[in-house]
Amino acid sequence: MRHLTADELVTLGERFDVDVDADRAADLTGTVNAMLDDLDALDDLAPVADAPSPTGADPGARTWSDPVDDPHGAVAADCSVPPSAAGHLDGVAVGIKDVVAVAGVPMRCGSATMRGFVPATDATVVDRLRAAGAAITAKTACDEFAGSARGTTGHGAPITNPHDDERTAGGSSGGSAAAVASGRVDAALGTDTGGSVRIPASFCGVVGYKPTYGLVPLTGVVENTYTQDHVGTFTEGLDDAAALVAAMAGADESDPASLAAAGRSGYRVGGYRDAVADPPAPADLRIGVLAEGTGEGVADRVEERTDTAVDALADAGADVHTVSVPSFHDGRPIKNALSFVELATHWRDGAAPYRRGGVDETLQTGFARARAAASGELSDFYTSKLLAGAQVVDAHDGRPYVRAQAARERLRGAFEDALDGVDALLLPTMPDVAPRIDSVGDWSYDYARNTRAANVTRLPAVTVPNGRVAGLPVGLQLMGPAFDDARLLSVAAAVESTIRDGPS
Repeated sequence: MRHLTADELVTLGERFDVDVDADRAADLTGTVNAMLDDLDALDDLAPVADAPSPTGADPGARTWSDPVDDPHGAVAADCSVPPSAAGHLDGVAVGIKDVVAVAGVPMRCGSATMRGFVPATDATVVDRLRAAGAAITAKTACDEFAGSARGTTGHGAPITNPHDDERTAGGSSGGSAAAVASGRVDAALGTDTGGSVRIPASFCGVVGYKPTYGLVPLTGVVENTYTQDHVGTFTEGLDDAAALVAAMAGADESDPASLAAAGRSGYRVGGYRDAVADPPAPADLRIGVLAEGTGEGVADRVEERTDTAVDALADAGADVHTVSVPSFHDGRPIKNALSFVELATHWRDGAAPYRRGGVDETLQTGFARARAAASGELSDFYTSKLLAGAQVVDAHDGRPYVRAQAARERLRGAFEDALDGVDALLLPTMPDVAPRIDSVGDWSYDYARNTRAANVTRLPAVTVPNGRVAGLPVGLQLMGPAFDDARLLSVAAAVESTIRDGPS
């Protein structure tokens, strides 16, 4: 590595708040440069050119092209990546959000800054889907670096809603939702950091599932806010959601989050397909209607649809009663503090995977090079988030982040208390139907009002269709205890079948 001068050491110390004056820098220069010399050996240990080929397939068998027949802007690239083995997903065509690596297929992350980048290895979830028989047929469009819920900040045209092209499909995984809703793919993967699976799933009228944090590995997924990032699914039905998670769930030695999850008490994996195939009868359901899920900020028409669903469940014999989490709305500042700081430090450090292993070196290098050239090409929204995070780190010594971590644990405890004695918590997924594209920037519309809590607390959550208002889909969200994903999916199947035939 290049040697540093004494002046450069002083500047570096100022950036990292290390007290190094000119005299001390002169004394330290030799030692620092000797330490850097030791790191040159890394070039021989892990050269980028030696990245492994995609698991289970000849890279030459993979093809991709610019999308055709894509009226909703849902697809970043068409591709043909065959299964690596036969399994329960035989014949299923899956779209993969374009922040999840598929080897040999460009990954733009919704950003002009990433053009030309092609990952060398599959993400763990892609590898596992292919091993279960799925074919990857599309990379789906998304907001820039998965950083917005609007569906309009990605490079290129907005992602439009298949139910009304003048409205957004939502974000950041809007391409995945629109691709499933329009029949472009059978199922799709997205990522969810504050609701980015459940938001577009609700807007587009499909099932969106976010697992317990750590249940589905993040290896090969571009980081947004690592302590809140989840890989989730988009499907037409809960049986397909269960089939996807059955293929993907389980610890990955390259993902410390999944290893930590596997070491927690209560960790459970498996049983998803059987649970959905044999859901409980409505009379066996215990549902807690979350009081804070409605009220100020939620449209009357959405509240009415939610009340209709609750009445249908009660009429079918379910034990339905109101529960409260008074600290529910604390989730917004908690989530934002965590997100802004983690995003800014991740960007500052060139995607160096300090919090996890198993990152394809070409991915980290590609991100770092993109960051260096990105100055004028990032969207205003993403740039604003980066600057907010930088201010928290630089001007406030990171204290808000520490407070947010402590507050997160208190909020998680409050939700666990509310879940005691019920199978799931129920609330509307979104505060209103999908907004028009020309009004997506309205700050009075809090996209993540009812979804962010599941990311802050890391509890599993799923949205199912709950009829329509004014011809547009409405979603109903259910949250469950950590690692009780199979039970949550089975409860969702029972709820969905009960409310399906209710009035629209």
